[in-house]
Amino acid sequence: MKFTILSSIIFLIIACTSTSNTSKTETERMNTANHQYIINDLLTKWENNKTYTLAVLEAMPEAHYDFQPTEEVKSFRNQAAHIVSSFNFQMEFIGYPNLAKVDKTSKATVIKSYTEVFDVIIAHIKTLNTKSLAEEIEPFYGTSTKSRMLNLMDNHLAHHRGQLTIYLRLKGVKPPKYVGW
Repeated sequence: MKFTILSSIIFLIIACTSTSNTSKTETERMNTANHQYIINDLLTKWENNKTYTLAVLEAMPEAHYDFQPTEEVKSFRNQAAHIVSSFNFQMEFIGYPNLAKVDKTSKATVIKSYTEVFDVIIAHIKTLNTKSLAEEIEPFYGTSTKSRMLNLMDNHLAHHRGQLTIYLRLKGVKPPKYVGW
């Protein structure tokens, strides 16, 4: 009887110990796999941001790139340059210092600047995992995460791209079809 009880206790200890290790490893694997959708969603979001933003920039005729609806707001060209400049600034906090400054000499150079910065952002997202998204950074507004910074950049882009869309309408240009998620 004592042998049976002792054997049962030893069996339970071994079973629980190995199950515990397996469960932890399995849980870590599952968490990584289950959260990969976050990276995939970010990648889709930024690829679509690139497609849609470039379409907005292409839609405005170069002759209207200096259009400024009122004195209080930026011209189309300067509004577009502001977005790229802010991306360059924000990407420094994620680890990409010294990105090329926006060249607003012409419509073609503005579009080239956008293409380059979007390519850097998309390439960066492809290197991420859920752990690196949670890494803390120290941007100008205080402690943040890489994930929060990428979402801030997306929000800032949407805000100013919306303004560019209004500029198109004010010049009688039909905005391109929205490219979302």
